[in-house]
Amino acid sequence: MSREPSVRVAKRNAVLGAVAVVVASLGAVATPAAGAVATAAAGPVSRAAGAAPSGNQLRAAVGIRLGNQDRLSSGVRMWLDPPTASARARVALPGVRFGTNVDANDPAHDVAAGQSETAIAAQMAPGGRRLVMVGWNDVSGFFAAPTTRAGSATGVAVSEDGGRSFTDLIGLPNNNTDQQWSGDPSITSLGDGVHFAVASLYFPSAAACADGLPAQSTVAVTIASVQHTATGPQTTFTAPIEVSQPGDLCQLFTSPNPPPNLASLDKDWISYDRTSRTVAVSYTRFYYPTLVCGPKTCTTAGHSGNGQIEVARAHLPIDPTGLSVANFSRPAVVWPEEAFCPTGVPSSEQLRCGAFNQGAYVAVAAGGGSYVAWERNLGSNLGDGDPFVYEHAALVPAGATTAVRGGPAAPVVLTTGQPNSTGDGGVKSLGSVVIAGYDRGLGNDFPRLAVDNTHGRVVFAWNDASLHPLGNIWLRTAPLSLSALTATHRVDDGTSYALHFLPAVSIRSDGTICTSWYDRHRGGATSTLTDYYADCRVNPAVNATDVPISTGSTDWAGTGSLITPNFGDYTGNTTDGTRTYFTWTDGRIGVPQPFTDSR
Repeated sequence: MSREPSVRVAKRNAVLGAVAVVVASLGAVATPAAGAVATAAAGPVSRAAGAAPSGNQLRAAVGIRLGNQDRLSSGVRMWLDPPTASARARVALPGVRFGTNVDANDPAHDVAAGQSETAIAAQMAPGGRRLVMVGWNDVSGFFAAPTTRAGSATGVAVSEDGGRSFTDLIGLPNNNTDQQWSGDPSITSLGDGVHFAVASLYFPSAAACADGLPAQSTVAVTIASVQHTATGPQTTFTAPIEVSQPGDLCQLFTSPNPPPNLASLDKDWISYDRTSRTVAVSYTRFYYPTLVCGPKTCTTAGHSGNGQIEVARAHLPIDPTGLSVANFSRPAVVWPEEAFCPTGVPSSEQLRCGAFNQGAYVAVAAGGGSYVAWERNLGSNLGDGDPFVYEHAALVPAGATTAVRGGPAAPVVLTTGQPNSTGDGGVKSLGSVVIAGYDRGLGNDFPRLAVDNTHGRVVFAWNDASLHPLGNIWLRTAPLSLSALTATHRVDDGTSYALHFLPAVSIRSDGTICTSWYDRHRGGATSTLTDYYADCRVNPAVNATDVPISTGSTDWAGTGSLITPNFGDYTGNTTDGTRTYFTWTDGRIGVPQPFTDSR
């Protein structure tokens, strides 16, 4: 018999104990017989006779089954606990900038403060116009109808002058009243001078389940078409295209035994290869453990809910706007959900049990091979007996349904052999550190990656606390086969104990590797003053001078936000030719905003 580690049991039981009281008050409890093994599913959440379930009831039911929310993405947490404060329009001047730093969002359109967690893509358009598209989490989306642009919790903007100015598109269109764009955006250029693909969480709306139609916690893609007009760029989007079907969440209300494989998808990322026309979307699938409730407490059975790393792929039609659900093949399982360890056995990289897997990022090479990197043991390291985290990578070849390198049969641990790592590649995590001014509290170590087709290699970048508690930025490369790893190199130049956090990486056409991240070395280890820095190096083994991208610092201890985390759990950079575009969350107007610049 296996079980959750004791620390996690205590935390989860505290939540489930409180939940049981609520569920019991609704008259919806399945109580196993005394001494029986808890295997029966909890009954559906009850409501008044004839009443339709509310969006808040659905969020509560999902939150119960997902358990510890600390390790979930900003988008999922925003969906589970949307703001309830009265919305009041803010008056601000459009076109906010600080030197060359430009706000992609127009704050005049916001009704709530919280625009963070940024993604970016760029390409050259006909006539020499430089198209740039930026996405972010937008808390204003929860104050409007989900089928309106204002009701999209995924914000988006476009520029056709290389990011010197932006048109705020408010949000993504949506034609389904039961669903809502819910943040965690990722964007990739399709390289034809017109089209981008945008991926985002696509979760049930507040109206879900009231009409008898299904509602899913999934990831969707929309294709953007940007056309030049005399009045500026005109952008249209296709209807949302769901990349996978994780199940109808409304069955939590209608079935005494919800399907055992019901799940939510989280932490999406998108990539595209023009030569094979392969669109790849990575994410984590969180299965819902079966919830078994007695009069006062609940237990779980079935799935562990520890996260399964997957990638869904599609062949892009000649007309990109023709992309549909039918184009996506069955998702490839890169790393399966780990069961809890047997009683009394601690988790480890060798046993591969009990660890939480999250933060998957994908990059597609020429020909369609997909590379995925993620963090293993995030959060679970605080209670499963293994205090370290592991940065993993895997290769899923074109047409394959599983990883040929980096899966459970042949793991590739990026942190193996780096300074202060364990023999298995375990490193200390920023997920074990409370970061001052970061309203999520604990950090993460999600690895980023980019494919260098010119030199036939994959480049990985991540932060961890192996040298000091507030982290450093690390870089490592591997051949496209992932058959070996080169030496690990430290990217940041900082000599203090200050924070270095949330890197992004891309490759210029000449092979230059550009890495960017949040950096607090100007203020020191005890400061919450935060800048955005970059290192662009020709040789992965040869250090380049760190350069500031932000033209001024944000003091996150003095910046208010309705969104958590206030400066996101990822940043972005992308390269078109030899020009690199950067995006990060900046708080210099007093609230989080998606800022951009280029070099």
